[in-house]
Formats: sequence, C-alpha cells, structure tokens
Amino acid sequence: MNAPKPRVTVEAEPFIPYVPDEQVVDRLRAVVEPYVKRMGFLPNALKLYAHRPEIAETLFRLNSNIMRDPSSTLDQLLKRKLAAIACKTNGCAYCTAHSCSMLKRPTDASAEGWGLSDDDLMQLLSGEYRPENELERVCIDYVSAASTNASNVPDEILDRLKRHLSPPQIVELACLVGFWKFYNTVHDSLKVPIESHLLPQSGWVDV
Repeated sequence: MNAPKPRVTVEAEPFIPYVPDEQVVDRLRAVVEPYVKRMGFLPNALKLYAHRPEIAETLFRLNSNIMRDPSSTLDQLLKRKLAAIACKTNGCAYCTAHSCSMLKRPTDASAEGWGLSDDDLMQLLSGEYRPENELERVCIDYVSAASTNASNVPDEILDRLKRHLSPPQIVELACLVGFWKFYNTVHDSLKVPIESHLLPQSGWVDV
C-alpha cells in the first residue's frame, strides 16, 4: 500500500514573515533547543509563534507536558498515534504531515521516531487499524468522536473510558484532543506552509 500523493509539491511563502532562525533561538532557547533536537529541524510554525515568545513558551511547555512529560499516564507511542488521528480528523495538513513524519522516522534516528510503515499509517488514518487492546480502542474512538464533535461524544464511549482508563488518563486524553484542536486551528487559519522536506507527507490528511 503506497502513501497518498502530496497535496502540494512546493513550499509556500508564509502569510506573515517568519522570525529569523537565530532570533527564534535567542528568544526561546530553553524550549526551542529541546524541540529542535526532538524534531530534527526548526518547524515553520515555531518561527511564527516566536513573534509572541510569551505565548510560544507556554504552548511549547504545554505540548511537552501533554505529549511526553515523565509524569504521563498514557504510553507515548499511543499518544503519537492519537495525535495523528486528531490532526487528520481536524483536517490539518500541516500537523498531520508532522505527525506522520515522526511516526515513520526510524527508531534509531537522531530525532524522535517510531518506525511505522506507510501501511501502518494508512491503516491508522483510514480507520482500518486494529487496536492492540481495549484501552487503545476506546482512546481511538474517543479522540475521533471528540475531535469531530466535542459536545456530542457518545455516552457509550465515555462509559468505556471509565472501564479501561483511570481518571488521570482520561484527563490526559481529553487534553490531548484539546491541544491538537488548538494547534490545528492556529496552523490552518494562518496557512502555515509545510516544510519542503515534509511535502511528501502532506497527503495523509486526505486518507
């Protein structure tokens, strides 16, 4: 099974100018350097957020607290899969491309990677993925439902959440949905350009 064709083939210009890379690092060194190490590059979105470093710093720390903090109650790979599902459901090509790139990156790469194949991603994003257990199944069902219509998550899903997840896990899961809805909204509304090396991943939102 092949990856979908890219939505775009040439990196676009930003709606507003980027903050120069060196200024991004100067303004946000404490949070940007770990971010760049994990991603392997300085994402375009960060170069726009740096226009408001006070907001950017809060967002980057929130990202880390939800997705990879040592206190996490949910598995990090699971949360990476759920983030991809949320971004795809929300229709954000930028964040979906980033999520899929990270999931596909080899596990022995210098940046964060999880070694998923194109087939793995196709199944995950098309709804054909078979969850490993009931916890994973209900997390996927909740993220899909809450990302589609947060005010109408079926009681049946909420009842299953209570059976398979602890209260801290449920709160963490809900915050994951809310965080990516926020990120997706900002990135989509500003039409943040997908980085040239990630353009091959830009079609996953159409799966």
